[in-house]
Amino acid sequence: MTKQTGGRNAVFTHGSTMRHVVIMTSTAAIGMMALFFVDVITLFYISQLNDPAQTAAVGRAGYVIGFLIAVSVGMMIGSSVLIARAIGEGKEEVAKRFAGSALVGTAIMGTIFAAISLLLVDWFLNLLGAEGAALSHAQRYLLIILPGMPFMSVGMICIGILRAWGAAKESMYITLAGGILTAALDPIFIFVLGMEVTGAAIVTLIARISFTVYGLYLVLVAADMVKFPDIKQIGADVLEMAKFGVPAIFTNLAAPIGAFFIAQKIAEYGDVALAGQAVVDRLIPLAFGVIFALSGAVGPIIGQNFGAGLMARTRQTLLDGIIFSIVYVLLAWAVLYFARNAIISAFLATGDMALMIDLFCTIAAGAFLFNGLLFVTNAAFNNLGKPLWATAFNWSRQTIGVLPFIALGAMWGDLTGIAYGIVAGSIPFALIAIYTAFRLIKSHDIRIKAGVAA
Repeated sequence: MTKQTGGRNAVFTHGSTMRHVVIMTSTAAIGMMALFFVDVITLFYISQLNDPAQTAAVGRAGYVIGFLIAVSVGMMIGSSVLIARAIGEGKEEVAKRFAGSALVGTAIMGTIFAAISLLLVDWFLNLLGAEGAALSHAQRYLLIILPGMPFMSVGMICIGILRAWGAAKESMYITLAGGILTAALDPIFIFVLGMEVTGAAIVTLIARISFTVYGLYLVLVAADMVKFPDIKQIGADVLEMAKFGVPAIFTNLAAPIGAFFIAQKIAEYGDVALAGQAVVDRLIPLAFGVIFALSGAVGPIIGQNFGAGLMARTRQTLLDGIIFSIVYVLLAWAVLYFARNAIISAFLATGDMALMIDLFCTIAAGAFLFNGLLFVTNAAFNNLGKPLWATAFNWSRQTIGVLPFIALGAMWGDLTGIAYGIVAGSIPFALIAIYTAFRLIKSHDIRIKAGVAA
């Protein structure tokens, strides 16, 4: 690779990298929080029924859906890496072709994953200890929602396409539309029509489909960002995207795997404690959606600058992402701490349900000081040609950094000990990942300078 200046539309190769990080992350975060707001508002309304079985059911279903969302995000990353690089290299028609291939390939893969998930519903719920009314509610909820997940996958690709081109606000509008629709329809279906969990599932399905239709409108009609190639070319492009997408899928699956392990441990303390963890798992993306968005938002900035051979800007982008992450997490943690009693009251939580929420707001939220750093390095690894490194760090964090730590924590202090274990397990992997990411950028910089000198 030789040093370039970036293509005509490579907007991230010029101007302040911190400004790009802030704008891309804030708009992506609003969109992502709107996406997860669908689940938060649904759980909130269900909690108002004051039935722990239904609250725990939606919580258990959320862990299953989390796996599919992780797959969708991985597909989005795999496609946006290639699109952003092509734009950075000035190959805009190639970028549009990648976008078309990504939409077709993802529609097919999303359908396959949803079908497999439908077949494994009972197995998943059994692993989470669901039984009786809680099992029945969770089964019904998932059987309605899962057929709509291919739409979610395609919608995520639309977001990735828009972000790769620097259309931050437009990508935000996609998820905002789904969040607004859910907030408006949930009370009608759950309370007015008396459909309870079934109504919540129907509304979520409607929101997912609407999310995708609007996304396709933005990339296909409102903007010229997509060209559909022939079937043979789609196959070749999908294989190329798979080099980044498959590791990204496995990378993103690590987080729901870790959440699943934690939920399994907490389920040992009963449905009331698990209902509290269900609330926590909805609060996490709402409170730290900015940090989740950071990896996807920083990725195109790193991708364009790396594609243009601008390694100093690539390094600065990573550093800016780290600074942004630390400052945001400290602010969000403080807000959670002071708002913890209000949150407990809002969800009508008592006993272990209230305890789980309190432990998150006071202790476990601190893990995101380190999780955020890991998310930023994911963007670097994915866009600098080392996606498997991101996979390795994330899986290590969510297995080695979870299972022994929460087990020891539970032995030491039950639910309180688990909260401390979650924090302790996040520290070593984040620090090692940061060191490795900067070393990777330095090695690329040396090679590029040697190439220019030659």
